[in-house]
Amino acid sequence: MKQKRGQVTIFVIIAILIVAGIFLFFYVQNKTSSLTPTIPKDVQPVYNFVQDCLEETGKNALIRVGEQGGYFIIFDEPSMEGRIPYYVYEGTNLVPTKEKVEAQISGFVKQELSYCILNFKDFQKQYNISHNLRRVETKLVNSGVSISLDYPITLNKDNSAISLDDFKILLPLDLNKEILVSRDIAENIISEKEGFCISCIYDIAKNNNVQVDMLDYGESTIFSITDDSNKLNNQSYKWSFAIK
Repeated sequence: MKQKRGQVTIFVIIAILIVAGIFLFFYVQNKTSSLTPTIPKDVQPVYNFVQDCLEETGKNALIRVGEQGGYFIIFDEPSMEGRIPYYVYEGTNLVPTKEKVEAQISGFVKQELSYCILNFKDFQKQYNISHNLRRVETKLVNSGVSISLDYPITLNKDNSAISLDDFKILLPLDLNKEILVSRDIAENIISEKEGFCISCIYDIAKNNNVQVDMLDYGESTIFSITDDSNKLNNQSYKWSFAIK
């Protein structure tokens, strides 16, 4: 009798696990579908095209801001020939904030995305397309760089209209790390009254698992951070700035 009761208990537990597994499966499916926009099949190529352009332009933006120390366009900030910003200039710390870098990436994407879209010329035979890129929002998050578009697109065909507007990518690149390493270097340099401590800078590099190269350029020094743990297009990410 006890043996049969034990067998019944095992079957009850198995049944509960099966029901729980089915419930979990449908819960995950519903959560996933709520995060992924539902795109009508006939306009999926247009949606994919915009997503691909956003990814291409976003990567180009990250390359540019890496080469120029967080900037797409350097306006009033002290810089070397308008290309490499000074993070330390006559004792002042000028490392850009996270918010400024986000705004610079957004500025690049908003200006350059149209060169990839090309007014949807590849789809003009199929649709009458109206579109207006209103805003680009970039966020540096723990998992990477999130870029989203406020970009309403209306496709008209055969007296019917379909609207698209939900475009977003996440590029797995930790720019917060490059900003923090740069800030540590800048603060160390400012704290040294006579020159700067090269061994201290190499310690910062070692502690953050990056390589820091320095190149004297007259009264200035160019710093180049190479981060093998941060890759873009299968290349180690580079971040440059200068001090004077």
